[in-house]
Amino acid sequence: MANRFHPGRIAAAVLGASIALMSAAPLAFADNGNDNHGGYATPRGPRDQAPSAQSDAKIGTTTGLNVKLVGDKFASERTLLIPITVDGQKVYTYCVELNVEIDGKVKMVEVPWDKYPYEATPGDKDGGFKANAGKINWVLQNSYPNVGAAKLTQELTAAGVKLNNGLSEAEAISATQSAIWHLSDGAKLDENNPTPFNKDSGADVLAAYNYLLSHATPVDQPTPSLDLAPTSQSGKAGDLIGPFTVTTTADSVKLTTQLPNGVTLTDKDGKALGDVKNGTQIYVKVPAGTEAGNGSFAIDATAHLNAGRLFVGANADGKPSAKAITQSLIVAKPTDIKLHKEASVSWTVGSTTTTTTTTTTTTSPTTTTTSTSPCVPSTSPTTTTRTTTTSNGGTTTSTPMPPSCNTPTPTTSADTNELAYTGASVIGPVIAGIVLIGAGVGALFFVRRRKANHS
Repeated sequence: MANRFHPGRIAAAVLGASIALMSAAPLAFADNGNDNHGGYATPRGPRDQAPSAQSDAKIGTTTGLNVKLVGDKFASERTLLIPITVDGQKVYTYCVELNVEIDGKVKMVEVPWDKYPYEATPGDKDGGFKANAGKINWVLQNSYPNVGAAKLTQELTAAGVKLNNGLSEAEAISATQSAIWHLSDGAKLDENNPTPFNKDSGADVLAAYNYLLSHATPVDQPTPSLDLAPTSQSGKAGDLIGPFTVTTTADSVKLTTQLPNGVTLTDKDGKALGDVKNGTQIYVKVPAGTEAGNGSFAIDATAHLNAGRLFVGANADGKPSAKAITQSLIVAKPTDIKLHKEASVSWTVGSTTTTTTTTTTTTSPTTTTTSTSPCVPSTSPTTTTRTTTTSNGGTTTSTPMPPSCNTPTPTTSADTNELAYTGASVIGPVIAGIVLIGAGVGALFFVRRRKANHS
């Protein structure tokens, strides 16, 4: 890691640390300079000078003592609660990266523990922050400032820990930060000279440090103060797009939308959304036929920022990034803060299924059927007698004749407006008949006129 310190700028960096709400997540900044936890140093000199009265006055009882760590390249490390500001509210944090400085130009964002940007420090047999985050959380819950200095003194005394004059706030801060560094970075407090500039405090700081480490047991990660995941989704018109899941410590959440007319927020069944709270799943209902488009919605809440929440370096878009190198911080004391979270949604035109109905009209041709059935005579046959008289006075002969079979030809027609087409045209014979009639009339007229002229 690069050298963490720059002259004359450490106190300004610590005091100027702040949080802004960008990209719907808290982002932390140090206004000036670089530092990791408030020590004072020349570019290559030791970081063991006593703190100035001016800096102590500004940060009050959140200032701890300089402590000496075994094998540290600096003569001592400064301990303190690093204040950051969220929407006007101060939030106090401890350092969880001993060898990384605060860079005032790098944003910071609240993330889960598994987003801690670095692996364990080489040589750290305890596994570093990711392996010990649960124990660090126990230390935070059971020490200063969650537990006041007076109460912490009582608890240590009840556990058989011997103290000189009880723990002061500065001593409690020093013991707590030293215990956290041991778990996050494998650092060890020098038992022979734990507080080089405050000899009288050394024994009490060491006693509290040992107590915290010996009693630390893993505690689950605290709930995020406000989260909406994922931050964007896409789909098709006609579908429910989602879910977007709300995670929060707030009792109530305000929901606002920027969506086109007809596009609404619903539950998983497409029904109107009720109260939004921790665990609520939000879907975006885009009616079928809606043009391609996009929209967004947001949640706002006054949420409980729990001790144990982690802040790490973020890129320009407010996303955690290992390239955004700055000291990671962990919240020391719960604070209620106002938070804002957004999500976006987009959709394309849904696929349209077109059903084509084809109607086929079948015209049955007119069919003329000639019956080939034999003529069936009447049950009472009729006999026709023909009488023939010969010139020589012959006899009369009666000859029986079969009955006449004038069976009409049946005709079947599917359309009475159409005539059956048999394949032969009748136009030719009709014209020929007309011509012959005309010729006959003309011939008759000519013959009569000729007779009249001769008479």
